Amino acid sequence: MLHRRTSNNNLMMKALAASVMTAAMVIPVATENAQAAPITNTTFKDVPKSHWAYESIKQVAEKGLVTGYEDSTYRPSAHVTRAEFATFLARVFESNERATVSFNDISDTHWANEAIQEGLALGFIKLEDFSKNKFEPNKPMTRGEMSRWLANGLAHANADYGKAIEEMANSSLTLIPIPEFYKGGVNKKDLPYIGVALGTGLLSGYKDFTFKPNGNTTRAEVATILIRFMDTLKKVPSDFIGLQELREVANTGTNILTLTNYEKARYNDTTSWYKSTEKEAREENMSVEEYLKMLWGEAYKLPVTGEEIGGFEDVLGKPYTLNNKRAVNTIERAIFVDTRGSQAKGIYKDMFFMNVTNPNMPGERLNENYYSVYYEYTTTPIQNTTLSSMYNGSVLGQIGDRIVNLVKAEQFGITTPPTKYESYYREVEKGVFKKITNDFFTKDKTVRYWAVQTVGEIFEGRIRGMTDDGSEYHYEIIE
Repeated sequence: MLHRRTSNNNLMMKALAASVMTAAMVIPVATENAQAAPITNTTFKDVPKSHWAYESIKQVAEKGLVTGYEDSTYRPSAHVTRAEFATFLARVFESNERATVSFNDISDTHWANEAIQEGLALGFIKLEDFSKNKFEPNKPMTRGEMSRWLANGLAHANADYGKAIEEMANSSLTLIPIPEFYKGGVNKKDLPYIGVALGTGLLSGYKDFTFKPNGNTTRAEVATILIRFMDTLKKVPSDFIGLQELREVANTGTNILTLTNYEKARYNDTTSWYKSTEKEAREENMSVEEYLKMLWGEAYKLPVTGEEIGGFEDVLGKPYTLNNKRAVNTIERAIFVDTRGSQAKGIYKDMFFMNVTNPNMPGERLNENYYSVYYEYTTTPIQNTTLSSMYNGSVLGQIGDRIVNLVKAEQFGITTPPTKYESYYREVEKGVFKKITNDFFTKDKTVRYWAVQTVGEIFEGRIRGMTDDGSEYHYEIIE
């Protein structure tokens, strides 16, 4: 239940909270009664102009979002606690709404009670996220928790952010570009919130690309986050290409329409495909529709002129047998990275792409006017085979012809074949290499993995394929 208090009462409570904050933020001990009052300075002796977060700290101090201490320090390296972050976000929203529910360990006189009640009322704090109804106000915020609060705060301001959270939470196709996604170290329930935080740029990964969901955030870092958060509140989800990519993947298994200039091809009865099919149907004394139903089953529906032929979402998880009968394959996801220019673009670029500058080495490159597509497949080999052999047996190019860069595979825990060929060499000790037989694709052994393909205008400008039941995907570049 929510209720509103009068503005005078609210001001009185804020004044009371400010007076009680004497112990809230100075001495890092478990009881707030031992802490001292914050001081509303806008510059601090421990934050020189040379400090990387100087401008952000100055801004949040001037706005009254974050305060310093009576010794004129800001303590930029101190970890932000739950009570502190609740207070910071409450100051951003300045809402009069309060929840009537409460935590067992937060008394009515606790210095952060008003902010916590505001957080519960607005929904950036969720009671169900805490065990035994304990808030633990002095516990440092983890980056996973921070992602939740920030994303929920955005959802309060704009319901479409909430829809983005739901889409990623409820889809088995969701793919968040952090090493912890495959390697572990993240609560799966936090992934949609981390997705919103990454997709909007509120939070980012570290140099090794890890997100460190269980890591903490400093007061310096939170100053920059609050500045970004206030800016993000002014925008809608569609303003963030990265977030749109994540949503498209959650909904369709691909980010092709968000990131690239491909569009779904539309059916046209003047195409060479239709004309050749029409000829074959006449030879069988059938209509085109009858002939296609004979080939693909009664469920096949002949599209009408102008209708979209189909997208990746229409074929995901559906088997198709390679023409050379080497394997039965399914596409699970199709992730695009824009590698046409001098810099890779897209929310997934750090997860998959590594520029290969040596022209004699295989791999994806920049400035080649193509997109790199990273396909996730499930394959059941009919006989022992290789990626190269399967690619050659796929007339429409429905199998990637290269493995994912092994450095990226190691960084992000991506499963990919060790080579596209029958064998490879592995260094067994320094300077000593051993020839290894590639048994990645073994008869009747189903395997799920990633492989790469490059597409673009230099490759006909079309992406297409068909499954055994006649389902199709077909994209073309629209100028």
